[in-house]
Amino acid sequence: AFKQFVELQTKYADATSQMKGLRDSVRMREHERTRAKLTNKEMEAVDESTRLFKPLGRSFVLESKETLVKGLEEASAAATTDIENAMARREYLMKQLSEAEMNLRELMQGNEALAKELQERGVV
Repeated sequence: AFKQFVELQTKYADATSQMKGLRDSVRMREHERTRAKLTNKEMEAVDESTRLFKPLGRSFVLESKETLVKGLEEASAAATTDIENAMARREYLMKQLSEAEMNLRELMQGNEALAKELQERGVV
């Protein structure tokens, strides 16, 4: 019973950790998408003859407005796709979390021997 408890607890902890990573990833991708959209909006006011530069590592490369706009649109679309995929993964992780939580409750409920063993080991 103790071994099963540890496995369920590990499964719960892993799912929680993955959820946190997923949340951070979504936040970062939303930030990237917003930045790309805002930059694209600002570039609409820029004249075609204006020299535009794209950051490339520690340097800048001369690019056409059309190329930069296309790159920003692609970045925004990629971020949107990543966010949608992350939301689908989030649903799966939520189910895993609730399942692990329910299994832990069932295991603990009415199992006095396990409760005693957990207290002896200093887990609870």
